[in-house]
Amino acid sequence: MSSKLTPDILQKQSEFELLVKVPHSKLKEFVIGQIRQEMKLIRSYSLYQLIMIVLLLSTLIKSVVLSSRGMPDPLFNVGWGAFFSFTVLVVIHELLHALAYLLTGSRKLYFGAIWSKFIFYVLADQQVVGARAFRVVANAPLVVVKVACVVGLVLYWNHAFAYFIMTVMCLHSLFCAGDMAMMAFYRHHGDKEIFNYDDLSQKMTYFYFRKKNRK
Repeated sequence: MSSKLTPDILQKQSEFELLVKVPHSKLKEFVIGQIRQEMKLIRSYSLYQLIMIVLLLSTLIKSVVLSSRGMPDPLFNVGWGAFFSFTVLVVIHELLHALAYLLTGSRKLYFGAIWSKFIFYVLADQQVVGARAFRVVANAPLVVVKVACVVGLVLYWNHAFAYFIMTVMCLHSLFCAGDMAMMAFYRHHGDKEIFNYDDLSQKMTYFYFRKKNRK
């Protein structure tokens, strides 16, 4: 976080200019817009998603085959992995965002959800966050869960629990699409030094950039 900056400074000092403001109710539409603008990163992530989907389908098919041969544990673990991913893992994902916010200096954190769109988020109310800190926050769940799952697969590769881990790893990778879209936003504006802050009372997120000195 940029400890010397406040929302008031971003708003009132001529050094900064508003880039975009996003209503929290329009987060999904904003994310989709970023996917259309920055295709290089999105193509790479789409390839990664495709690999995860193939792995997930392979895991499911293999577990079904094993179950038909009298070994139900792998299929049982796939089912529990899916249930865990759509419940507990959603909470873990947002807690990892929150932890990253805390580690980068942000406070006054709030959790929210748009249930109709199955969108969950954590906000740092009135806390100015620089680009470097935002990248840490955005990438934290993907990196931490991926590393944990890879370590788990190494430890339990010959155990039915590996099917649970593989399911969680693949599904969580798909859950990170919104985070990658936000990274695409920063990449699309790579020529700018961007700062953002959330305003909980207005249910809005603001993105400002520092103007370059003109000689």
